[in-house]
Amino acid sequence: MSSAAIDRSWILFLGFLLVTGLAGCGDAATDDASTASVPGEGGQGPANGSKDPGEIAGSPDKPLNARPLNEISIASDTSYQSAPVPTGVSAGEVCELTSLKIKFCWCPAGTFQMGSNANDPTHLLNESPFEATLTRGFWMQQTEITQRQYEALMGTNPSYFKGESLPAESVNWTEANEFCNRLSNLPTEKVAGNLYRLPTEAEWEYACRAGSTSSFCFGDDDTQLEKYAWFHKNSAQTTHPTASKLPNAWGLHDMHGNVMEWCSDFFGDYPTGSVKDPTGLNSGLLRSIRGGGWFFVPLYSRSSHRDAYAPSVRYVGLGFRMVIQAAAVSEAPAGL
Repeated sequence: MSSAAIDRSWILFLGFLLVTGLAGCGDAATDDASTASVPGEGGQGPANGSKDPGEIAGSPDKPLNARPLNEISIASDTSYQSAPVPTGVSAGEVCELTSLKIKFCWCPAGTFQMGSNANDPTHLLNESPFEATLTRGFWMQQTEITQRQYEALMGTNPSYFKGESLPAESVNWTEANEFCNRLSNLPTEKVAGNLYRLPTEAEWEYACRAGSTSSFCFGDDDTQLEKYAWFHKNSAQTTHPTASKLPNAWGLHDMHGNVMEWCSDFFGDYPTGSVKDPTGLNSGLLRSIRGGGWFFVPLYSRSSHRDAYAPSVRYVGLGFRMVIQAAAVSEAPAGL
């Protein structure tokens, strides 16, 4: 058997483990933490939220082969200039930002139930619901970071499935966070006052729901998932170009599938009661991940589904998207 065939077989085997839940994506009956390993860089993970990982702070690896800032070519299109981010007006408003021409969608401030109800047949034990209020609106990236965008800034492309318009995957949390930092520190972005970061879990789920209270942004009927997501049934065991499926009500693509996405939070149990602007634990071993993936069944593609990996872990089903925090957003509460 050729090395390429062996590699493909290993990827399909990994996909099988993840689909069947052996990789630790939670279980409605038992919710013990898993320490299954994944190919590529090692680390603990994933976990499904039943055990508190917050006793020891993690020590993530440094980004691999990242180019120095002074070697990065900023915008090649001189007709485009970075500009301060406007304050959003209506949900789903689209704004093209950054020297990399990344599009963001406006998510207005609001209150929602995060998690899922215990009487929901799809409920998992790490999804205990609570009321979350996001006091300010924010801009969420319309798609996952593509390989073209990632390589333009980082000077490397760790993705297994290659393609400029495919989501960047096999990126660990440290590298995803470094991408946000590098973009924020580009001269044009600093002048414009644009600050990029990974979303919190609350921001991610709120944006995914886009005002919905159902299992998916479009309702509870998982037979409709093929219209919105790449998952195990229609993906042919690979990623696909971003924004090639329908968006949710706020214009966001691929929230239920293609690749899972890193969030900024340390992973742990949800709080109880009502919480404003939740950000997760103050420290921990694991970082939260959200969204469905090309290898997942519908159960793990729901808006409330959550999991976690150690920051050093990378694998073929995990990428990221950003939110933007800017002076225009932080100076005044966003309107609904």
